[in-house]
Amino acid sequence: MKCELTLEITDLHACPSEKQFKRIDVPTDAFSQIEVTSTKTEIDEELALEGERAKTTEKKRIRAEPLVSFKIEGGKITFPLGGPYGKLTGLFKEAGSALYVEKVEGFKTTYKSFIRSLSVKPQRVPLEDVEDIEIREIPQITAGIRRSLMIQYYECVPQCKATVSVNVPKGGKKKFETLLKQCEGMSFGPKRRAEITVHEMKWI
Repeated sequence: MKCELTLEITDLHACPSEKQFKRIDVPTDAFSQIEVTSTKTEIDEELALEGERAKTTEKKRIRAEPLVSFKIEGGKITFPLGGPYGKLTGLFKEAGSALYVEKVEGFKTTYKSFIRSLSVKPQRVPLEDVEDIEIREIPQITAGIRRSLMIQYYECVPQCKATVSVNVPKGGKKKFETLLKQCEGMSFGPKRRAEITVHEMKWI
C-alpha cells in the first residue's frame, strides 16, 4: 500500500549536515566615547558663564558568522525528509519507541521491524507555501574543559507544507495511522524545533 501525505510543518530549521552555509554580519560589543567641549563667556574681563557640551560617539564592530542555510533546487527550498536517514524516518522511529513504551495496541512487543518496512519518498522534498525565511539565534554550550556559550545562526521557515509518499506493508494501515497520530506534536529535525501536522492523507 502507498500513502500520500501532505504535512504542515512549523519552525523548520536548515540542516547543518547538508553543509550549506552563508555568512551573516553580526555586531559585537559596542563602546561609547564621550567628547566634552567647554565654552566660556567673559563680560568686562570677568568670568560670566561656563558651560559644557557633550558629544557621544558609539562605535560597533561587525564580524561575519556562518549561517546554516537551506538548499535551493529548481528555485525551491528542498529538505531531506525522505529516505532511510531522512528526518521524517527519524521521527517515525521516535514515535514508534514512544508507542512501544506505552504498550499501545500494535506496538506492545516491537516497533523496529515495522519502522524499517516503511519507505519514504522522495529523499529530498520541495517545501511549498513558504512565505518567509527567518534567521534564528540558537545558543549552544561548547564541549570540553573550557565550556562556553556560543551563538549559532540558522535559517528557519516558520510554516510550510511538504508532500511525501510512504510505502506501507500490507495490513499495516491502522498501525501506520496510529504512528502518524503519535508523530503530531513531537519535535524533530535540526535542533529538534520543528513539528508536523497531517494536513491530508490519501491511500492508493
